[in-house]
Amino acid sequence: MKTLLPLALVASLLVSAPAVAEDGPEPLSVVVTTEVLGSVVDQLAGDLADVTVLMSGGVDPHSWQPSARDSQGIFEADLIVANGLDLEEGLASVLEQAEADGVPVFRAADHVQLRASAGAEPDPQSAAENEDEAGHEHAVGDPHFWLDPLAMRDVVVALAPILVEAGVELGDRGETFAVALEALDTELAATLAAVPAELRRLVTGHGALGYFADRYGFEIVGTVVPGLSSADEPSAREIAALIEDINASGATAVFTDVGTPQPVARAVADETGARIVELQVAQLPAGGSYQDLLRELSRQVVAALTGTDPEADVEATD
Repeated sequence: MKTLLPLALVASLLVSAPAVAEDGPEPLSVVVTTEVLGSVVDQLAGDLADVTVLMSGGVDPHSWQPSARDSQGIFEADLIVANGLDLEEGLASVLEQAEADGVPVFRAADHVQLRASAGAEPDPQSAAENEDEAGHEHAVGDPHFWLDPLAMRDVVVALAPILVEAGVELGDRGETFAVALEALDTELAATLAAVPAELRRLVTGHGALGYFADRYGFEIVGTVVPGLSSADEPSAREIAALIEDINASGATAVFTDVGTPQPVARAVADETGARIVELQVAQLPAGGSYQDLLRELSRQVVAALTGTDPEADVEATD
């Protein structure tokens, strides 16, 4: 009986003793707004960061609204990585409040060379409308920079030291990733070289492909939704003007995306003879990365404009 008490006591102590913490620091809690930026942060930080992506499953970032749980995660994060330029329209006020409360916010668009939106400079009235009740002036420009891999390279170069300062030991991952994005740019240019100059005309769902067009030498003929946000609505006059521009240019495809009003796109296609090609401009391929998104988009553009699939051509030569 004398041995039972010490054994029971040992068992009791083992049960009640606190668990020994694993070696190493806790992963940095990073909340990322979009799937694209989530892929980039994952590739930079790996297991050293606990990355939460708010917008997933092919949602339209222009119209997405955060839940109470999403907002809680934002305020509890060690770092927030956002696109910026009001791409996350429904999240802007929450991000501003979290930043005011001391949560660091990295806005990727602050670190790229911005392209202006198509059309004239904003007039004073529209500039005033871009100022919220607290007097915060929202930046003006095209937020879809991620469709240019060299713009994303600039984001990676700016984000890497922020992660290091927050405690993530990246080593040479930032430099390696930047070089990989430069190689991706070369790869995409080679893929898109299959499209001859006379076919390099794009009609898009909304103003999402501007950076892509500028980087790879395409002309934007027009957009179904006249603006940078898919939440805008086209007027009958704007639709008629788009049909006229398509007929005049000889564009053969209307590239829609998740926020494009499909009845309007179909009406435009019916009037012009152009066919509708649905692109994913913000959603990653299943199991894929940011790089895979750009490869797939480029392949679809080539296939739609030339009638040939570059991926099939590669498989045929293997």
